[in-house]
Amino acid sequence: MLNIEIKGVQFSNKGAELMLEAILQQLDVHLGEYHLTLSPGRNLPYVKRAKLGAWQKLSFRRGKLDLTGILAKLPTKIRNFLKRYGIVTEADVDVILNASGFAYGDQWPMADLRNTAKEIKRFKALGKPYIVLPQALGPFQREELKEFAEVLINDTALTFARDDTSFAECEKLNKSNKLFQSPDFTALLEVQQFNTTEQQTVCLIPNNKVVSKFNHANAEQQKKSYYDFWIDTANFFIDNGFFVKVLNHEGKEDRDICNAILEAVNREQIALIDGLNSTEIKALIGSCDAVVSSRFHGCVSALCQGVPCLATSWSHKYEMLYGEYGLSENVIDFGLERQELTNKLNHFLNDLTNQTSVCLLHAEQVKEQNKKMWQQVVAIIKS
Repeated sequence: MLNIEIKGVQFSNKGAELMLEAILQQLDVHLGEYHLTLSPGRNLPYVKRAKLGAWQKLSFRRGKLDLTGILAKLPTKIRNFLKRYGIVTEADVDVILNASGFAYGDQWPMADLRNTAKEIKRFKALGKPYIVLPQALGPFQREELKEFAEVLINDTALTFARDDTSFAECEKLNKSNKLFQSPDFTALLEVQQFNTTEQQTVCLIPNNKVVSKFNHANAEQQKKSYYDFWIDTANFFIDNGFFVKVLNHEGKEDRDICNAILEAVNREQIALIDGLNSTEIKALIGSCDAVVSSRFHGCVSALCQGVPCLATSWSHKYEMLYGEYGLSENVIDFGLERQELTNKLNHFLNDLTNQTSVCLLHAEQVKEQNKKMWQQVVAIIKS
């Protein structure tokens, strides 16, 4: 039975968890039986990995020190002994599916891509497939990064860029026929729907990365504008008869923003939604009449279910996503003046029915592309 490792996923970031669930659903459909392997991590705790029946990957990485490949050379007797405790090494993995989402490019630490490139080379030498599932990639302008990016693009069994911009960046370094483009694959994930209420509901999904110093040099100066955006948006929808659900999509940092919104609005028609898993979040979003999101997979979960959604952006992946769904005008600037924001929200509110039709039409096209991507991936796995 094949042992498949899934990388780049976790349980804290609900978008990453959603990708894990989407992958498992497709592997169940196309393969039926297989072994799952996950690597330990701060956001991949043992108890949650164990609930999935996953083997625990024995790996060690600290900065430039990467002993994962060396640990894979442990004698067979020792590796078999470790399996009694649910532990495997890289040598026991047959296929790697990398679902990192957005982790490789100039704005990210070079060590991440360097370690991934080493891993890809080890798998290629053993004739094992390493597949990069659809994700945002690049840009790769830093010279020291290009060497590792070329490995990511050319030495894998398949690499899928998620959007036009990512594909164009990868195409600059492409020397093989293994690079393809395919949209985010969580659109295919089927979830159990929530019961809807008679009152119209909007879901607001903030994202701490928008005002994180790690992503933007002037993020701290933008924090007040970002908070004001959410407060004004919440009050607008309440004034128009909506119940507002403020959703924590990832951890403490997002929860802090959610709580600040609730404290500032302080009205009966608003509530915090917290503690849901990724499929419950997608189901919740699907039950709403509208969404405003700074979380990429919050946007995807809305659009693919026909729920009109406005977005604020902190990377090119948002503009690319909305281009796919024919709603490029729905990516808005959170720094708009209050009256201009009100005008945007009014236009959005008056166009909900039409937007639902546009979302559903494009969602079907996205799902067909998802299916073609999985056909390619499964063909490689089965081979």
